[in-house]
Amino acid sequence: MKYLILFTFLTATYFCSFAQNQIGIIPQINTNFKLDKNWKLNAKIEGRQLFFQNPYPAELNQTKFERLDLEVVATRSKGKGAVGGGYLLRRANGSFTHRFIQQYSITQKLVASRLAHRFRTDQTFEKDDAIQLRLRYRISWEKPLNGQSVDPREFYLKLNNEYFGILQNAAANLEIRGLASLGFNLSDNNQIETGIDYRVEKLIGTDTEHKLFLNIGLYHTF
Repeated sequence: MKYLILFTFLTATYFCSFAQNQIGIIPQINTNFKLDKNWKLNAKIEGRQLFFQNPYPAELNQTKFERLDLEVVATRSKGKGAVGGGYLLRRANGSFTHRFIQQYSITQKLVASRLAHRFRTDQTFEKDDAIQLRLRYRISWEKPLNGQSVDPREFYLKLNNEYFGILQNAAANLEIRGLASLGFNLSDNNQIETGIDYRVEKLIGTDTEHKLFLNIGLYHTF
């Protein structure tokens, strides 16, 4: 844990040098409900607290609670993968944002690890803004730090890399996210994960933004 704290501090110091950046924390509670043999429902509540922004408007605080998300996605197992759809409701800056989600995912079991691919499209509707369309691809790798599988009271490593294609107002842009997390399996139905979440947004153009978050998640399966 001390190495994770040191790495977080050094990384945060480095990203403060960028012209456009944010540093904060993303806590989340993630729950899974097994509805029957093939259907599963995932519900997630997630917040974002900012501790540092550069630049930021003079009339606003550098530190603020930026947003709160509630996301629900239902998936159905189909062959080696799963198809699904869902909805996200976001509260930010005094207004609501609505997002509709469609996705397909597939998981591959490797030797002492697991590789997962997720393909997702979504449509975001926000007051006074044009509809935003996104195409997303995420690859995830999970590996136990002890033995061949993640057993209760054991740690595991999780790495995520996600790519976004974004279209809004006939203008296209790109975004990349990377997440490195250390997880602890409390029991078969409960896990906790914490890690570094780095995002590069608006890659096309001169106003590229760098965002760094400490990601803390609680996971429970009913």
